[in-house]
Amino acid sequence: MFSHRTLSFLLLTIFAVEKCSAFTTVYSSLFNRIENIGALTEEQKSKILNVNPGSMEKVVMKQDCMALNRNADKRSGIYVIQPKGHKPLVVYCVMDSPGKGWVVLQHVTKNSNISFARHWDTYKHTFGNMEDDHWLGNEYIHWITQQAHYDVRFLIDSGFEKIAIDYASFNVENENNKYKLRLGAPIGVSQTEKNLVINKNDNMMFSTSDQDNDRNNTENCAATVGGGWWFNHCSSVIFNNQQIRWPGICDNCQSATILIRRTFENCK
Repeated sequence: MFSHRTLSFLLLTIFAVEKCSAFTTVYSSLFNRIENIGALTEEQKSKILNVNPGSMEKVVMKQDCMALNRNADKRSGIYVIQPKGHKPLVVYCVMDSPGKGWVVLQHVTKNSNISFARHWDTYKHTFGNMEDDHWLGNEYIHWITQQAHYDVRFLIDSGFEKIAIDYASFNVENENNKYKLRLGAPIGVSQTEKNLVINKNDNMMFSTSDQDNDRNNTENCAATVGGGWWFNHCSSVIFNNQQIRWPGICDNCQSATILIRRTFENCK
């Protein structure tokens, strides 16, 4: 017969195993629901900041990074969000810059080993390293930007200085409309910079080497430039690892990042 002490130990062990198994099941189920979980390495999965399999706290999923960081106490990193009406997504949130709740749509460094010369179906989903150079995915950008009003910030490292260019609205339409880009008014930039994007990239459909939706009648800009983008003509703004260009700022930029943030009006 077991002693009282031994029996108590066995019961505690069984309880601990069952609890661990329950949490494992819960979190495995969550991971299976995350639409783009395959974009993360096993190490990155363990670093998702609002998912802790060892905690008894409920996983907190909000619609975007700003909603997660209402108290401005979160750190930047990978989080799970759940856009309204859609499956959960993993995104990289920038929490420690002005605004404290930006979703990174793209980060790219010149000559990165992450190739942006991808086809339509690849650009539809997440590719690259979410903690470094990556593209979040056109379908997921559409999901996020349909649920509220979002500002956008383009961060550009020219090699000489770092420049932030903001627009008061950023929206990407659905795949049937070729993920057409809708930009609002620029904020605090020169007239030259205003014209560059508003006239050349706003209202443009997305193009890749296998889906030519640009307005150039003689060539496929995505194939020529080496990456997908909202092209008008091939000389417009473009961010990929072969060429990062914002005419008037730099034609040989070193890096670029696109971030979006729900406007404060949506957070009241």
